[in-house]
Amino acid sequence: MEWRHLFIPLIPGAVILALLVMLGSDLGTTLVLMMIFLALLWVVGAPLRLFGGILAVAALAAVVMISTEGYRLGRVEAWLDPWKYAQSTGYQAVQGQIAMGSGGWFGLGLGSSRQKWSWIPHAESDFIFSIIGEELGLMGTLVVVALFGLLGYAGLRVAVRVKDAFVRLAAAAIVAWIVGQAIVNIGAVIGVVPITGIPLPLVSYGGSALLPTLAALGMLLSFAKQEPGAREALAARGPGPAARGLSWLGLGGPARTRRPANGRRYVKGPT
Repeated sequence: MEWRHLFIPLIPGAVILALLVMLGSDLGTTLVLMMIFLALLWVVGAPLRLFGGILAVAALAAVVMISTEGYRLGRVEAWLDPWKYAQSTGYQAVQGQIAMGSGGWFGLGLGSSRQKWSWIPHAESDFIFSIIGEELGLMGTLVVVALFGLLGYAGLRVAVRVKDAFVRLAAAAIVAWIVGQAIVNIGAVIGVVPITGIPLPLVSYGGSALLPTLAALGMLLSFAKQEPGAREALAARGPGPAARGLSWLGLGGPARTRRPANGRRYVKGPT
């Protein structure tokens, strides 16, 4: 696919979505939308100079949005020196760092967090990663990061190997959305980026954010079936435990033919 063919319809759509989100005073979600937009351009092979221009415009828009809202400017000041504003705008960041630091290597134990009891604001959503660090320690946080990295690798593998242009773009957008949102959330907790107020996908409390994330993962699993050799590999495995259980209850579909290692064919039906 030629990048110019995607650039023309994508720019107006991305600008309209970004403006609507910015009208709702949500800079964090705007940042995630920008990540998805840049990921789509990268997949279709847009030139680097285009990325430079888009990032320059996005940086200018971010500066305008921060300077026009006092609370955003306060978040940036607290990000630069949270301990200076530990009793005001930097309170949440400081309490999150205390939680992360008190967890040590292996944490205080699952459910043993102290900071979640009215110390960290929104500990169940925006700052859930700090509670993971306190209860499960550095090892627990590394496991969470590794799982998001594995999800990103699997999604990018699907985007690279499939031949359908729509599937490739959709898989790349899903990876950029979920992994990008996780990077922003974790970065805010550990102090790498200013606090944006977006949840950690699949971990933070909240059904309104969980439902579209699960729908996107379902799409990604469906796209994975279009990888070269995926259907053959699934057919060679035969029915899984769930299918065998339904078959045993008489609720399964028609029996599936399998080829065992000795080359003979047999049909496994309900018992």
